[in-house]
Amino acid sequence: MSPKTLATRVEALTESITFQAFNYCRRGTFEDHKLIISAMLCFKILIRQGKCVESEYTALIKKEIAADPPHQAESLKFIPESMWPAVKGLENVKVFDNLVSKMESEHLMWRKWYQDEKPESCDLPKSLSNISLFHRCLLLRAMRPDRLTNALRQFVGDNMGSEYVEAAPFDIVATKGEMNPQTPTFFVLFPGVDPTPEVELIGR
Repeated sequence: MSPKTLATRVEALTESITFQAFNYCRRGTFEDHKLIISAMLCFKILIRQGKCVESEYTALIKKEIAADPPHQAESLKFIPESMWPAVKGLENVKVFDNLVSKMESEHLMWRKWYQDEKPESCDLPKSLSNISLFHRCLLLRAMRPDRLTNALRQFVGDNMGSEYVEAAPFDIVATKGEMNPQTPTFFVLFPGVDPTPEVELIGR
C-alpha cells in the first residue's frame, strides 16, 4: 500500500469512527444539546488541525467582558448598555482590534447589521466584511446571542458536514441490532411521542 493510499484510508477511517461515535452520543441526548456536542467536537478537531486558535475558541465559550468599558458613544446607543462591556471585550481578540473606533466611523452600517433579522448571514460593515464565520460567531455572541445558534449550526455544517447538524429520524430497526437481554434501551417519552407500536413490532 502506497503512503498516499494509506493516508487516504486512515482519513476515511478517522471520519467514519468520528461520526459513528458522535452519532451514538447524539442518540441519547436532548434535542437542545445535540448542537452543543457537535460544535464542541468540531472546534476540538479544528484546534488540533491548527485551523482554529484555542484562545479565540475560549473567548467564544466564556465571552470576553471588559472590566471597565469606556463611555458608550451616542452613535452606538442602539447597542443595549448591558451588552456594551462584551463589545469592548472583543477588542482582546486580534481580529477585532480597535472595534469600537471602527463601529463609530461606520455606525449607520453597524446599526443596520445589528437590527437585521438574520445578522449571521447578512453583509457586515466594510471594516469587517471579510471576517470568517467563526469570528462572526464571536460578534453574535457579544451583540446578538439570539442568532448564535443559527451561526453555529452553519459553522458545524460547513466544517464537518450536514450530517452533524441534521439528524435522521429515529430508526428502531437499525437500533434493534444493539439490543439484547444485557443491553436494554431506554426511551425518554414526550407528549405526542409514543414508540410503543414500533417496540411491539420489533418484539413480534
